Amino acid sequence: MLNLLYNLPEAAILFVMVFAIVGLMALLPFAVRRIPWMKPSDLNTDFVVRTQATLFTMTSLVLTFTLVQADINYQRADALITNEAARIDQLDRLLARYGDEDVAKARPLLRAYATSLVKDEWPVMLNDRRHENATATFSALSRRILAINPMNERQNLVLAEMFKTLDTMADVRAQRLSIVTIRLPPLYWWVVLLAIAMLLFVSSSVGQTPFRRTILCAQAAVVGGFLGFVFIMDQPFRGETAVSPDAIARTIERMDTRTQ
Repeated sequence: MLNLLYNLPEAAILFVMVFAIVGLMALLPFAVRRIPWMKPSDLNTDFVVRTQATLFTMTSLVLTFTLVQADINYQRADALITNEAARIDQLDRLLARYGDEDVAKARPLLRAYATSLVKDEWPVMLNDRRHENATATFSALSRRILAINPMNERQNLVLAEMFKTLDTMADVRAQRLSIVTIRLPPLYWWVVLLAIAMLLFVSSSVGQTPFRRTILCAQAAVVGGFLGFVFIMDQPFRGETAVSPDAIARTIERMDTRTQ
């Protein structure tokens, strides 16, 4: 259900979160004041305002902490894709500079593998799946490189680099497929929702005036904006600002123009 929200424009997600929190802030006081011991008074309001300020600070800190963690996850995923593209580019350079026409014929296989990552595997990996075409192409490429027989010391050194790069490509792909579902643990969201619920509850017990209601709704809008931002950043491979295979696509373009 939550994944469906990532199909919405990010501005819409922010507005949904903001209006949801502001709506609760506007309506909840009418329910809270019906509780006999929660009826607002001047004496209670002074105490509640001080408590509410502390809760708002704590809630903001929790949201900031979750946002930092979400950003770390995003940067980690983005760096992984950049690394995978770099390793593909490196292997193509090694194949082109090996100095053997038969070895250079492995480059179309490498390009087919990179293309399969972008067009075939990227859509299905969001469902925690590998694509058979990408797997088969990588296996064929590995067999082709393992069958290379170097004729001199230079080729032997280049081949050793190919083996290392090929192993790195396999490792990076495995990491990408394992990190695709990375997100904040559910415990983070329970803590965030608890903090916001307590903030709204305490804020609703403040004696209401048009001025106070406006200020509290503005404060709730800030909390809703932060909450929406954290939600957008939570899953790096979903949404409008999701990590994309653009780095691999640019590598394919360089491979097409490389002559040696």
